[in-house]
Formats: sequence, structure tokens, C-alpha cells
Amino acid sequence: MLKRIPWKENAVLSFRLSDDLFTLAQMRTNSLMEFFDVFRSSPDWAGTDLNKAPILFCAFAAENRFKSMVDQILPAGVVIPNARPVIRRMLSPIIESGGRYGADLVELDDSYESVKAQLIQGNLDAIKDRQIIHEHELTSMIGSPEKLRKRLLRWVETGVNWDDAKSFLFKDIPLPPPAGNR
Repeated sequence: MLKRIPWKENAVLSFRLSDDLFTLAQMRTNSLMEFFDVFRSSPDWAGTDLNKAPILFCAFAAENRFKSMVDQILPAGVVIPNARPVIRRMLSPIIESGGRYGADLVELDDSYESVKAQLIQGNLDAIKDRQIIHEHELTSMIGSPEKLRKRLLRWVETGVNWDDAKSFLFKDIPLPPPAGNR
């Protein structure tokens, strides 16, 4: 296990999800990390081009919390890092006293800070705005290795890409349908 994971923009990490399942993530900017629909039974990543790999999600991540899952930080040149623009539209959680929960659709500014994000659509509705909720990530930080592992394994096993925190914010919202290629 790694002692520390230094944040380095565009560094690519190999994640061990189980003894025979690995995936890749790339550090982008301001603690945003992209996770890709690239899974292998062994951590042999030579020649992988992340520009061609579908992005499962891009979220703020507490990288040092994932030390138990990170198999290795890949040396430069092993993988071609993703150079596509970083995803800026995200869901900003609403948690208010009195039990009001939900989220706003926001767009991160050039500093990629959620506190400076521009409001795109406020107070999303779980029924009317279901597609927006399904397609965008929360601005909150992913910090639990087990929740991350569960999410990635759910994708591999069912084709459903879902952050369970959205179910907390939007009571009774159904999970998105499985991806067609699964």
C-alpha cells in the first residue's frame, strides 16, 4: 500500500477493486478526479489511451483516503492521459433545516471551485429533472473508499452508474437504467 498519494495534475492511478479487477482514474485540477470505463483483470495498462475511454464520472476526491485501493501511480508514458476538457457542470447539494433536500445544477468557474460556481438551474425536481440528476455528479467530496468501490463494482456488475448520495438528496428517485452496452 502507498504511504501517500501526492496530488499531481494529470497523474493516472490504477485502482484495485478486487483481486482480479482494476480500473483507472486521473487527477485533473483542484481535487477533481476522473474515473473511466476501463476495467482489467490485471493492472497491465501499457498503451491505454484515456482520451478514447468513456468517462464514468468526474468528481471531487480525497485522494489520500483511497490509499487502500490504489494499486499504483502509473509512471509517465505508460498511459496516455485524458486531455479532454474537465467536466464543469455539477450538482450543488441543498441541505436545509426543516428537512428540505435537493440540488442545484451549477457550472464551475475557471478555478474549478464549487463555491464560485454559476447557477444554471435551481432547485431540481426529482421527477421533472431526473435526467439532469442522473447525468451530473455532486460537488461534494468523495472520501469513502468503500462507497467508491461499491459504486464502481455496481457499474461493472449492472451497468448502473450512480452516487448513492443522490438518493439521500432526492428521496424515492429511481436509479438510472443500466447502460445499453452492459
